[in-house]
This record gives sequence, structure tokens and C-alpha cells, in this order.
Amino acid sequence: MKTANWIQRNRSVAFIGSATAFSLLGDQVLYAVLPVYYQSLHLTPIQVGIVLSANRWIRLLTNELAHRVATPDRERPLFLGAFALGAITTLAYALTTHFWLLLAARLAWGLAWSFIRHIGVQNVMVDIAGNRVGRAMGLYNGFSRAGSVVGLLGGAVLVDLFGFSAGVLMLAVVSLVSLPLAAKGLRSGDRVGPSVVVSASVLPGALLVLGFVLGAVGPGFVMGTLGASIAGYVGTGGLFSAATLTGLLLGIRYLMDTAVAPWLGGATDRWGVRRASVVYLGVGGLALVMASSTPPLGLFVLAIILFFVCGTGLQAGVAGTASRHGSAAFARYLTASDFGSACGPLLGWLVVAWLTDPGLSLGLGGILYVLAILAATKLRG
Repeated sequence: MKTANWIQRNRSVAFIGSATAFSLLGDQVLYAVLPVYYQSLHLTPIQVGIVLSANRWIRLLTNELAHRVATPDRERPLFLGAFALGAITTLAYALTTHFWLLLAARLAWGLAWSFIRHIGVQNVMVDIAGNRVGRAMGLYNGFSRAGSVVGLLGGAVLVDLFGFSAGVLMLAVVSLVSLPLAAKGLRSGDRVGPSVVVSASVLPGALLVLGFVLGAVGPGFVMGTLGASIAGYVGTGGLFSAATLTGLLLGIRYLMDTAVAPWLGGATDRWGVRRASVVYLGVGGLALVMASSTPPLGLFVLAIILFFVCGTGLQAGVAGTASRHGSAAFARYLTASDFGSACGPLLGWLVVAWLTDPGLSLGLGGILYVLAILAATKLRG
């Protein structure tokens, strides 16, 4: 019986994670191409920051909405509707590059992602024992982030070869595969959620701080401005353009989620989330500070990859721990993370616009990571 339950649970994780991967294609390609092609798309640096962060700002409201309305009898239509809306927003990116229309599409994607993430994570955490949280989240992240690899690397290549509109249109069509996968993976029955809830209403402040920092530094400072940093090394043209290299490097980040997130999550289960978080934050923060000092390109790439390894371990352990506190508390953790990832790109591009040095944005993220160690020491376990 235990073996059958394990197979069934991981089957659901595989389908939901894969559906999430396809839904991420359109979102992720923007991180690879907008920091490089924004001028040809008639966007300003500040507009790039707004577009890349708008989907996070709206989630400060829609995360709580997802928690409140995703009742058992509504879960399936809401889940499938969110994937459909995600595909529509990718289509919108392909049809127009007007700032206000892009902004509207990003807000719609933020609404869709709140439901995809909340319902998906709560579903895959059913019956997960406390000493398996990191591995379970790592497995889910591994499946879902395969879409980020394709969206960042494959999307950048498509845009380089066929132009922005045609390349993104191809991704919009492919993202429709998410619908049948989501329908297959979502389980029916009782309300989804972890089998053992630590607290149904109160989330420790340390987890909220860490959620903010992980959102601000990874999706914000690093992903939002990495293309601008790489453009300073290789320029924007040629066979290996800054967009393609940015997509490759960010794709490596999510390839790690696919390949090693379950292992890193399992290591967090063995070491304890407090000890593992302190190590990951310290090493990752120092790596970003080194990358911000404009080292040779090879050393810059190695520093960014090391930061990504640490981020993979942090996401599995911290997010998994937050999910143990119940649906309402998990929604608050996600809101803290989204607040950070909403601030990150905007602040990062303010640095680019005012100081003309994207490396300073990476350094700011590294300092914030190191300071977050104080919060990590307050975690239990």
C-alpha cells in the first residue's frame, strides 16, 4: 500500500509539475530577451523593470484570492482556467509590444500564476511526512522548471532566429499542452494540503523575511538584470548574442532544479532547514558579490552558477517548510516572496538607469543574501 501511494503521489507531481513547466514558457522568455531587445521593442529601461515586476505586484492581492476561492468543488475549473489564461497571456506578448498592453498581459499572468502555484503546490504536498518536505518540493520544482529551461534558452534562440513576435507565438502554441497535463495530475477528493499542519494561521517571521529575500534576489536582481550584465561582456549581436547567452545561463539555473533539486531538498531534510539555509545563503551571497566586481567572463559565469545552486537548495527547503503551515499561511509566504520579486526587477533597473552599471544590482542582491542569514538562524529544525 505504501508503495502504491508513493507511485500515485509522484505521478501527480510529475503531471502537475510538467503542466506548470509548459505554462512558464511565455513568462520566462521575457527575462532572456527584454533586457537585451528592449530598445528595438521601443521600451525604456524603467518600462522593462515595470513589465518584469508587474506580475509579482498583482500577486500581492491574488495569492490571498487563490487561497480563499480554491475550494474543493472549484479547484479543477480554476486550475484549468489558470493554465488557459497563461497561454492567452503568452499569445498577447506575441501580438503586441506596446507597453500598456504588455503591462495588462503581465497582470493577467500574475493572476493565473497565483492559482497555478497555490493549487499545484498544495496538491502535491498531500501526505508528505515532515522529513520528506524538501525532497517533495525539489521533485516538483525539478519538473516545473524544465519549462523555464526551454523558455529561457529555447525562447531566446527562437527570438534571435525569427524575431520577437514569431518566436513568442511559437511558445504560446506549445504552452497549450499544459491543459491536458493539469487535468491528468489534479487529484479529486478532500481539500488538498499537507498531511500535518504546523500552524494553520501563524507563519514565523523568519520565513516571511526569507520569502521576501529569495524573491527579491533570484527572480528580481539577478534574473531581471543578468542580460544587461552579459551584454557588457559580449555585446548584443553576433552568433552568440547576449540574449542567447543569458538564456543559456538562466536555463542552467533551472536545469539544476530539474537535475539536482530533489537531492538538494533531501540534503536539507537531513541537515535541517536552519543549517542548510545558513550555508546556502552565505555561499550564494558571496558568489553574487564576486560576480558584481566584473571579473573575467568565465569567473562571472561560475559565480552565477554557484549562486543558482544555492538558490535551488533554498527554494526546496524554505518553500517546503512554509507549506507545512497550511494553506492560509502558505499564501502569506508566497505573498512575501512575490513582494520581493516585484521589488527586485524594478530596483535593479533603477540601478541600471541611474548608475549605468548592472553589476551593482548583483552586488546589492549578494549583500541582501548575506544579511538574510540572521533570519535563517531563527528557523526551527
